[in-house]
Amino acid sequence: MARDTRERILAVARDLVHGASLAEVSTEDVCRAAGVHKGSLYHFFPSKEALGGAVLEHNWDMMRAVLEESFADDVAPLDRIDRFVESFVRMLTLMRERFGVTPGCPLGTLASEVAAHGGEARAQAGRVLSGWMGYFSTAISEAKGRGDVPADVDPGEAATRVLALMQGLALLAKAHDDPGLVLLARSDIRLLLRASR
Repeated sequence: MARDTRERILAVARDLVHGASLAEVSTEDVCRAAGVHKGSLYHFFPSKEALGGAVLEHNWDMMRAVLEESFADDVAPLDRIDRFVESFVRMLTLMRERFGVTPGCPLGTLASEVAAHGGEARAQAGRVLSGWMGYFSTAISEAKGRGDVPADVDPGEAATRVLALMQGLALLAKAHDDPGLVLLARSDIRLLLRASR
């Protein structure tokens, strides 16, 4: 029963945050939508920041599942990145259908808000984004070993640029309400890596 209540609060908070932002969603909003009293919310999440951190972790779990599937080694490393871009666009499109507008990146947007609280929240946001960059870095390193990208490309630095590009395109997708804009990443990433198709 308690686990069900916690999961309901978390699911409601996630939907509310994706439909607006963490800053715009109050604990009262979450309690009302989840049908719980504030005491129940604070039993599981001692603060709004803790709730935001839990939503971020939940989003990371979902994103990690997409990353694991996309980065399976049945295709060349750079094709794995392309496959992730396409999966990311599908995810944003499904979120657009659910919320009526393109919400932007469910990790990047929330990580930015959570990190603003400093301390452990900032560290948590950093861990999540570093975990994401790890998938890019591994694929880029493998591509480098195959000669698909120049030998002087640093996989870690390149992964940072790739994630920054993805986040920028997700922001543009949100601003223009068009998830398809993120598909530009496929060719833009190749340019960043100075890779040939």
